Amino acid sequence: MTLAFSMPIHEPVLLREVLSLLNPQPGQNFLDGTFGGGGHALAILERVKPDGKVIGIDWDEKTIQTNKNKNLILINDNYKNLKKIINDSGISKICGILLDLGLSSDQLEQDRGFSFQGQGFLDLRFNQKEGITAAEILATCNEEELIKIFKEYGEEPLSKPIAKKIIANRASGRKIETADMLVQLVSETYRKYFKKPSKHNPATRIFQALRIAVNDEFGNIRFALPQAMQVLVPGGRLAVISFHSGEDRIVKNFFKDQAKKGKVNILTKKPVTASEEEMTNNPRSRSAKLRVAEKI
Repeated sequence: MTLAFSMPIHEPVLLREVLSLLNPQPGQNFLDGTFGGGGHALAILERVKPDGKVIGIDWDEKTIQTNKNKNLILINDNYKNLKKIINDSGISKICGILLDLGLSSDQLEQDRGFSFQGQGFLDLRFNQKEGITAAEILATCNEEELIKIFKEYGEEPLSKPIAKKIIANRASGRKIETADMLVQLVSETYRKYFKKPSKHNPATRIFQALRIAVNDEFGNIRFALPQAMQVLVPGGRLAVISFHSGEDRIVKNFFKDQAKKGKVNILTKKPVTASEEEMTNNPRSRSAKLRVAEKI
């Protein structure tokens, strides 16, 4: 098997649990809607070979490269279009779908402002050919709009003073356009309100909020979940890994609604979380929550 990737394969979160709950078998077809570094997809591919196929979707074109494996189909697109993607692929009988939401650890290495430890331009788009950048949001949104973004997507306790400071900087001709500029602004605001330094970088929630807003991540998952259930065969399973309480709430409520209608069996009454060992080896897994439902 020969694959060409534009970046190294990252350590997939909750891999053992995903494989156990999706239970891929030889000859079955699966879809990974957030291919990323390929860790989950390649592990599933090993279980379904020699005749099964895996469709790997990623909105970030830098993660999708040509490959020489006829059993792996890589598509540069948004997973919210998964129904059309499957129809266009000509592959039927999808037995399982995985959505690993949020930011890939590999993307932190890219100079798009994803990391608050860098100095890159605040782009934050997964696909740089679509939508507006985080810098544009900071340059054009009014105070109330910024507060809403920071509260809804970042659950940021200092949403209002941070938004006020961004607007004040803008009025004085100082636009916030790079990651380090935003970190400095947020850190200054936090020092004003909290004497004790935070264990985590205080800009974490603001970066998360801007990334979610830029890529309409909540909208994408709301749009994709019903499609996923439509394309699965009876007995097929949908697994979703979320890293944000808002995303997890969307998935939880969707599964509950589908269960009430008699369309799914929920296989995870409570979200599956990482073991202590995995959290130690892969800190990104600390906030991961896995929910799985089986189509009736």
